[in-house]
Amino acid sequence: MGKFIYKLENILKLKERIYEQRTQELKEVNLELEKAVDVKNEYLFAMKLERDKFSNLTGLTLTANDIKEQSRKVAFLKGKVIEADEFIAEIEKRRDEVQERLIEAYREKEVQNKLKEKKYEEWYEEQKTKEQNLLDEMVNNRK
Repeated sequence: MGKFIYKLENILKLKERIYEQRTQELKEVNLELEKAVDVKNEYLFAMKLERDKFSNLTGLTLTANDIKEQSRKVAFLKGKVIEADEFIAEIEKRRDEVQERLIEAYREKEVQNKLKEKKYEEWYEEQKTKEQNLLDEMVNNRK
């Protein structure tokens, strides 16, 4: 029996590499998203600390400057949270695009794999037929 050679092996390997690249891209975007969420949570935590600090001071004498300063800090942190939310939305949009490209790459890779399997099955059946014909011929020559 001869050796099976898939003529489109290079295309299959290319599709597999593209799929691996897309998988890596998705991992990187997810990592970036995780970091952005962590940054947002840090801002939220700082804002909570600032509010808690202010509420603990209410029993003491507060000046107008203390109130203004606390308001500025909270407003600044709110702005940072909003920026973080916008950045997270951008990353999520990019993640969705990368996921779509990954799904497409997976489908293309699977199409090539199925084609290879089909070609292998055809080749295998052809080899079995050739082998059977050879055996039949050998039996006929013995008679």
